[in-house]
Amino acid sequence: MNVRPSAATLRAGGQVMLRIPVEAGIAAGAPAWIEVDLAAVAHNVREFVRFLPSGCQLIAVVKANAYGHGATRIARAALQAGASSLAVGSVAEGVELREAGIVGPILVVGPMVPEQARDAIAFSLVPGLGSFDVLRAFASHAFRPVPVQVEVDTGMHRHGVPAARLGELIAELRLRARLELQGIYTHFAAIATDAIATIHSQLQTFVRTLAHVRDLGTAQRHACNTLGALVCPAAHLDAVRIGGGLYGFDPLRGAGAVHLRPVLSLKARLVGLRDAAVGEAVGYGGTFVCERPSRLALLPLGYADGLSRSLWQGAPVLVRGRRAPIVGLVSMNQTIVDVTEVPDARLGDECVLLGAQGGECVRAEERVPPGGSTYEVTALLRPGLPRRCLGGDTAGSSVPTRR
Repeated sequence: MNVRPSAATLRAGGQVMLRIPVEAGIAAGAPAWIEVDLAAVAHNVREFVRFLPSGCQLIAVVKANAYGHGATRIARAALQAGASSLAVGSVAEGVELREAGIVGPILVVGPMVPEQARDAIAFSLVPGLGSFDVLRAFASHAFRPVPVQVEVDTGMHRHGVPAARLGELIAELRLRARLELQGIYTHFAAIATDAIATIHSQLQTFVRTLAHVRDLGTAQRHACNTLGALVCPAAHLDAVRIGGGLYGFDPLRGAGAVHLRPVLSLKARLVGLRDAAVGEAVGYGGTFVCERPSRLALLPLGYADGLSRSLWQGAPVLVRGRRAPIVGLVSMNQTIVDVTEVPDARLGDECVLLGAQGGECVRAEERVPPGGSTYEVTALLRPGLPRRCLGGDTAGSSVPTRR
């Protein structure tokens, strides 16, 4: 592999050992990789900041490795572009960001067990409390003032204190001298525009619940995800939590007030080409049979890399700017593409599974079956796939001391 070494070298046993940057292999011809456009992240953040009312903050959701995009770099790019804070799904995700040098506020919106309170406090994470047991665990481990937020269940019935018991939980929280109520939030259940009525219903429950609870002080109120932020301005409140929109996933498909840019591209090289005759079967189980003389290309990616069969079977990809379908069953680490309509395809050609090429574009939204989620397409991508980050300032700040 022809890789230009960095200036730093180590000598061991008379041999020179090179310190090669993690992403150096991309330029040297990695067979499959992810490209992450940090400039697109910044653009998407600025689009929402422009759209939101003055004083309404943007919380960038980077859970699940930033929906498969790479949490650390996305977090930095979002904060630099104007996000006020970050949200993660677990204590472990928050700790990973801290250890990578991220110093901005980090809210843990996912559930946690009482035993995780100690680590959350040590790494200055803000817990989203959803139960009395977790509240008490934080109170018992707090040796200094600890900011906390409270999630209220307004109808999703997944996580959060029931709306009817919010006053009771807040009263107990106020008795814990070292716990400081920083925010209070709920989570909308709607995932499509045909369920906007449920957003309004949950918002009414949330606002009504807060109105009947004393001593909330100046706690930040937030309820919106990307869909809610776009279709229900009344729910903007003090902040919104933007997940999918941060990565360019637009539930309104361009019909809304913000114009989002996709952040992630998935690419691979053609590592094999062969001809197949009429009647010949392709791949495991012979589920695809050629109905014409065919030219087949091989990609070095499969379901172990995140190309689940339920999402990628028959999907179009781009080769030389033309769409070509995946055929046969996706294998563990190989996938076959019918490039018969791309007669000039050559070994080593770049194939785009997600992203743009030659005026064409394949978006993650195209991969979603009925009842599925766009987020699955990128969140399932193998974290170990080589990555190239484009645009943006990826410089980190110092790692905070663990206390």
